[in-house]
Amino acid sequence: MKIRFLSIFLILSVFVTSQLSAGEKSENFNKAKSKAEAAFDELDGKIPEPAVQPAAETKEKTLQGAFLTDDDFLSFAVLKGRGTGNNEKSAKMSALAELGNSIVVNVSSVLQMSQEDINGEYSQYFKEDIKTRSDVFLKGVRFTKLKKTGEGFETVAFMTEKDITNTISYLLKQMPSDIDALDPEKFDDVLTAIYLSYSLLYAVSDSQVKERQKYIIILNNLKAEIEKLAVSGSVYFSARTGVSGKVGIAGKEYDLNKKIHLKPGDYNFLVKSKGYKTQSGKFALAKGDRKFVELIMIPENLGKKEVFLRVDSSVRMIDDIEKVLLDFGIVPTQNKNLPHQIVVVVKGTSAKVDNYEKYTVEVDLHTFKNWQKFKITHYEHRPFFVTQQNKKEKIREESKKISAAVVKKFLSSIDLGEFFAE
Repeated sequence: MKIRFLSIFLILSVFVTSQLSAGEKSENFNKAKSKAEAAFDELDGKIPEPAVQPAAETKEKTLQGAFLTDDDFLSFAVLKGRGTGNNEKSAKMSALAELGNSIVVNVSSVLQMSQEDINGEYSQYFKEDIKTRSDVFLKGVRFTKLKKTGEGFETVAFMTEKDITNTISYLLKQMPSDIDALDPEKFDDVLTAIYLSYSLLYAVSDSQVKERQKYIIILNNLKAEIEKLAVSGSVYFSARTGVSGKVGIAGKEYDLNKKIHLKPGDYNFLVKSKGYKTQSGKFALAKGDRKFVELIMIPENLGKKEVFLRVDSSVRMIDDIEKVLLDFGIVPTQNKNLPHQIVVVVKGTSAKVDNYEKYTVEVDLHTFKNWQKFKITHYEHRPFFVTQQNKKEKIREESKKISAAVVKKFLSSIDLGEFFAE
């Protein structure tokens, strides 16, 4: 398994200068932290609360002195995420996960990620941090009033521009001054806090933060000082929800779906999970590295199951898709009378950018059980650039590679036993 090195939102090198003692490094961090705190306190003071006109049903209460509800501020949301669940807590956690996704999407659309992050590994790691540390990282999140639905409850998590600046100030103040003495897990929380601060800053509009670059530079300086104090890195092996197992690294075993902190070095790993094929691979970890490995879990004893396969694409790729299915023990055929069917539709769109052409691959995958839709997915890959000289070959190779990866990831994310059950 190949693991790509992950970048952070801004490509900044980590230098650990041997001439500086641990005390001097910590002192430099505290200076940068104090400067950042003062700057964002100032910024927070410049952004007013939204001037809200209350909804008609709450206007009378407001005039009588009652407070405006969070629902009244929803129209001013910069970031939002809708969530559902069978109870209040699960609905809020679902909304928070979607909000975290909107933060990542928003930042990705503004900042140029490095070429080594084209599959979004860092984004996935970041979203996991937001989800698991939401109590610390997103103090400024508001939630709309819980609504009853046919399947449970629904709410919207959102942040206004004022909420965002409040949260950045809070995150900076919560950073401990003695981070050189922190254990790896606590240090990792500090890293996530600074990355989240970047993300939130980019979510605020230019009209509200007229000196945005000044604040970015301030965060850059603080982040560089934090990374100088790193003594370990971390890696996250992710399997789909409900799959448990162990990751063997350097003679020790760790649980899947949990962050693993390790000293810098080169490592071999072995993933074992009951009912799935064993996986192995290698990775290198440097100080401050944060790696995310999304595992493709292939059932071990599924047996040979036949499906009807159709691939609609201008690029011939049925052989590549068939190979993926065979890896999962699924035998593709052209028998349309089979009750289990897989349909893959691949499209491409292009846009002119200077002397280059930007091309985006879209993949729709539909599965049918007893001729009824079972599960579907839509995927848009990050655009890549082509020239007139390499256009045909590049589109062909990238389309095949992306489509095969989407099918593999999809098959590993669903319960194949349920899909093929009579």
